[in-house]
Order: sequence, then structure tokens, then C-alpha cells
Amino acid sequence: MNDKTRAREVLLLSAAPDACAAYVNTLRRRGAVVRVAQRPARALALLRHEPPLVLVDLVHGPGLDDRVVRALNEAPRTVQVVVLHQGSLEGFRRQVDRLMVDGFYRLRGESARGSRPRRLK
Repeated sequence: MNDKTRAREVLLLSAAPDACAAYVNTLRRRGAVVRVAQRPARALALLRHEPPLVLVDLVHGPGLDDRVVRALNEAPRTVQVVVLHQGSLEGFRRQVDRLMVDGFYRLRGESARGSRPRRLK
């Protein structure tokens, strides 16, 4: 992977990635290479590539465990960790209580709980 492609690499940590399909597909249309991890083992494998942006889904569940949180916290500071939420950070607090994050992004509209999920392309 060349430097230009690597700069557009995104890792989504979500227990329900299809529920985030609208956002993932938008990122892909804009040229991002989006990888998805639903389970801790896959997240750990993908984190070895040090993606520049990691999105942590606190709307549908991040699918994290202590090993993934530790790996994210120990990742080089070139890896930005952003939490996706819908106003509350409490739902999955135990999974991310010790997670160091660089930012928060509030999801709106189609990704809301209870909305009809779309398939990832």
C-alpha cells in the first residue's frame, strides 16, 4: 500500500457494521479504504497495519475487549481514534472506559438505532 492510499485508510470497530453502512459507503465513495472489525481478534490483526483513522462505534457496540483497548492506547500517535455516538457515551462504557480517544463524532439520521440497516457495499 502506498503512502497516499495509507493516508485514506480507515478502520471501523463495530459489532453491527451494516448499521453504519451509509457512513462507510460515503467514506468509500470519497476514496477511503475502509476495513471493518466486528470482533476483537480481527481488530487486533487490522491494528497491526496502523491505520491513520480508527472509528469506534458506541451506537451499536464497538466489539472491543481489553486487548484491543490496550493496543489502541499503545498505537503510535499517528493513529487517530474517534468515537461515533448519538449523544450518549454510556451504552458501552465498560468496553471503552480506559480507551484514549482523539475525538468524538455524533451520528445523525440513518445510523440511528431502530432504523432499517443497509448492507455494506
